[in-house]
Amino acid sequence: MEDRRKAYAQSGIAALCVLIALASLAAFTGKGPLGDNPYRSYTLQALAWLDGRLDLGMNYTWLELAIYEGRYYVSFPPFPSVVLLPFAAVFGENTPDHLISWGVTLLGVIYACRLTREVRGKSSLFSVLYLYLANGYLFIALQGWVWFLAQSMCFTLSLMALTHAKRGEGVRAMAFWACAVGCRPMVIVYLPLLMVLLVQANRRRDALAKPRAVWLLPAVCIGGGYMLLNALRFGNPLEFGHNYLPEFMNSEAGQFSLSYLPANLAECLRLPQTGGMGGALRFYTYGCMAFWLVSPLLLSFVLAWGGAFVRRMRGNWTVRGLLPLLALAHLLIVLCHRTMGGWQFGNRYLVDLMPWLFYGLLVLTPQEREEWHAPLFCLGLVMNLVGTVATYNSWIG
Repeated sequence: MEDRRKAYAQSGIAALCVLIALASLAAFTGKGPLGDNPYRSYTLQALAWLDGRLDLGMNYTWLELAIYEGRYYVSFPPFPSVVLLPFAAVFGENTPDHLISWGVTLLGVIYACRLTREVRGKSSLFSVLYLYLANGYLFIALQGWVWFLAQSMCFTLSLMALTHAKRGEGVRAMAFWACAVGCRPMVIVYLPLLMVLLVQANRRRDALAKPRAVWLLPAVCIGGGYMLLNALRFGNPLEFGHNYLPEFMNSEAGQFSLSYLPANLAECLRLPQTGGMGGALRFYTYGCMAFWLVSPLLLSFVLAWGGAFVRRMRGNWTVRGLLPLLALAHLLIVLCHRTMGGWQFGNRYLVDLMPWLFYGLLVLTPQEREEWHAPLFCLGLVMNLVGTVATYNSWIG
């Protein structure tokens, strides 16, 4: 394991690089961290809680609100509002959601560096920058809009859960995973991976170590809090509110259905159109596009996974077998959703997979072979920088 001073320096450099990228995007788009946030659903929910009510008290027509028994509720899982509570108590409706989102991102960068050290024994600036700058994350990190803030928090919390699981710290790993589920429920599928990592880490310390029920205690408490809130709001402990959005209530197939899969899969594979000004390509800003153009880490993982079999790499069955199955389950759930992210650049929902595939890529790719992924990194970097600027600058609303 590299010395602490060098580790801190690597984390600082990585965070600075990501901060420079975000500041550059803000300069080109005008979407800075101190701007107004019209999509501040989580702040409004936190303010409602501070006022002693679970609903918002009125309709905000431009927000995605669940309508239940004549009342209006935030339809998204609640954990981000928990984080915003102290800020909302101080700043009210002027809570700096965008700035908080940037802070969440930088915390995630630090944890990504820690995860590389846990896996490889030393930091990897290339891998961390590949994760953050070339895989769709920049687009959602730039603004603290309700949809994006939840994903930024889930991204960081996933990295935190993986890092502490790799260290064998079960209580922390499970707590952070449960918090991530409270941002993006689909990451619940990765519980088996975290449990296996915890068992492996503790067996290395003690050959007689057994799975510990206490690890699940924070997750049970946090999950119980979600269920209680859901029951109080919607009379169903498993209902976060999305099913009471008008768009899903008016849909015959509802929020999730296998009938959505073919069209969604086609969107994730479609190439940009031709016919733009001067013959330029025209990229989609609604729905999805070819995943490998905007999230090439997914392709890097597949290539590394295949390479492990070619090299007859033994061990690491959690990454060679379990992780791909869980990621496929996550992807299947995403593809069965009625929408694939709405207005966006790239494949916003696929961003939730990236921290988990990042861990797998670290395990499967020796650090001395990282440069093999450099072409895909460059492709993703350019696409995300240019695409983010172009998409935000074409936004009207």
